[in-house]
Amino acid sequence: MAESRNCIKCKKVFTYTGVPVCQDCQKETEKLFDEARTYIKEHPDCKLAEVAEITGASHKQIFRWIREGRIEISSAQAADGGLTCGNCGKPIVTGRYCSSCAIKMNDSVKEAFGKNKPEEKKPSSGKLKEHGITKGKA
Repeated sequence: MAESRNCIKCKKVFTYTGVPVCQDCQKETEKLFDEARTYIKEHPDCKLAEVAEITGASHKQIFRWIREGRIEISSAQAADGGLTCGNCGKPIVTGRYCSSCAIKMNDSVKEAFGKNKPEEKKPSSGKLKEHGITKGKA
């Protein structure tokens, strides 16, 4: 049975699909996203406050899109907007971490799970096995 909820934006009752807003509000948010992304591409030197003012998207929403990796900004915009790496604090243009911290974290994860280690070859017994039966022996 489908669950009904109230949209957190417009309060309209809708069928919940895992997203806390109705389809109309989702469409409106995606329209704002497209406008913000287009404006940033067309005006690479603009300030993020300007993007919010022109498009109607909130500062919080613009930062969310940047953190999600859906929008990439210039280094100047990152420094101006205070968007920083969650690990070292350097200004970043998209996502949560700067590229050097992301690489270090990725390497650490690989190392922890043994992905960087060369595969050890198992010593062979010199016998061929097929379907659990050793060949050459009856």
